[in-house]
This record gives sequence, structure tokens and C-alpha cells, in this order.
Amino acid sequence: MLKTVKGKVIAGTVAVTLLVGTGAAFGSSLDAGQKLKAWYDGQFGNASGQIEDAVASNVEGRINGLVTEYNGLKTGATTSINDTKTAESTAKSTSISNEAQAHIDKINAEKAHIDTYLAGQFNSLRGFANGLINQAGTTAVNYANTDLTNHTGAKGTAALGALESDLNATTTQAKEDLQTAIDNAKNSLQGQLDTETTETTEEIIALIDAKIIELRTTITAKRDALVVAQQDLIKAKALALETEAKKSLSDIVDGI
Repeated sequence: MLKTVKGKVIAGTVAVTLLVGTGAAFGSSLDAGQKLKAWYDGQFGNASGQIEDAVASNVEGRINGLVTEYNGLKTGATTSINDTKTAESTAKSTSISNEAQAHIDKINAEKAHIDTYLAGQFNSLRGFANGLINQAGTTAVNYANTDLTNHTGAKGTAALGALESDLNATTTQAKEDLQTAIDNAKNSLQGQLDTETTETTEEIIALIDAKIIELRTTITAKRDALVVAQQDLIKAKALALETEAKKSLSDIVDGI
């Protein structure tokens, strides 16, 4: 696009040079004024050639610089989208428009400077170049707007898809982790409950067994003591009855 502008500017310069130089071809005998004009026309042709070279070099340099700058804008847009997950095509288009306008302003300023001493001779060339530059600037802005809109839209869509995928994966993992934590906690607590239940049951049974042994010993001792007491009573009663019986027998014998 900008190379086309360069070609048109150079062509315009050559056309103006040829147009001005045609006056030198008429007449073989020149007076002083004509010689001065011929000299001036030659100098003007040299100046036009210098402008052609300068414009060509300047435009070529600007092409490379603008390409590098434009690629930087695209890379920056991609980075911004990946970081913020949102499209900023309007802001980027405005930035590019401002950049193009800044270049146009510099070109217009430089042309105004040239106009201060060569405005009469280069009005045609300046107007032609100015129109093409403005046209190129408009074309560049339109292209950048379309390209960046497509670029940022695609990157934004990809970023939103990645965001949704990431959050879904995170949510799924979080739910799995939560369920695992709940299961682990319940299993741990159930294990403790089972252990405590078993141990407590065993401890209570042991207490019961100990109490039974204690009661058995106490009751047995009590029984033995009561049995001994009854045995003593029985023995005493038996002895008394035996004594009484023997006495009654003895009384019978004594009564014979």
C-alpha cells in the first residue's frame, strides 16, 4: 500500500520536472534572460531529482518503520487480550488513527516549511503528494481497523473459551477435592468411632467383669460367713439336743 504511494509521488515529481524542462527545447539562439531561465530550469530539474530521491528514501524508511510498529501493535493487542480476557479494538483503532494523523501532521509541517521558499514552483507536486498521503493514511486506518477487529475478536473468543475451560476444570477439581476431603474426614471419624466403640465396650465389659468378680468374692465371703453361723447354730442346737436326750435317757435309767 505505502509502496504504491511512493511510486505515485515519484511519478508526479518526474512529470513536473519534464513539464518545466520543455521550455529549454525551443530556439537555438538564447538571450541573457533565456539563458538564465535555462539555467534555472536545469537547477529546478536537479532539485526535483533530489526531492525524488529524498521522498523515495523517506517513504521506504517509513514503510519499514510502520510495518515494525504495526506488528508491535498486533503483538501488544494479543498480550493485552490474554492478560485481561477482553477485547480493546476500539482503543487500538483510535491509537492507530492518532499515530497515522501524527505522521500526516509531520508531513504537512515539513511541506509548510518547504512552501516558505519554493511554494510557487512546487504547489502541484505538494498538492499531489499531500492527497496521496492523506489517501494512504485513510487506507491504512481502514485496514488496521478491519485487521485489528478480526485479530482481537479471534483472540478474545479464544481467551473466553480458555477462561471457561479453565474455570470448569478448576470447579470440577475443587468439587472432587471437597468430596475427597469429606470422605476422608468421615472415614477418619468413623474409624475413630469404631475404635472408641470397641475400646469402650471392652472397657465396660471389663468393668462389669471386675465388678462381678468383686461381688462374687464379697457374696461368697458373706455366704460362707452366714453358712458358718448357721453351722455353729446347728452344731450348738445338736449338742444341746444331744445333751438333753442323753439326760432324759439317764433320768430313765436312774428311775429303774
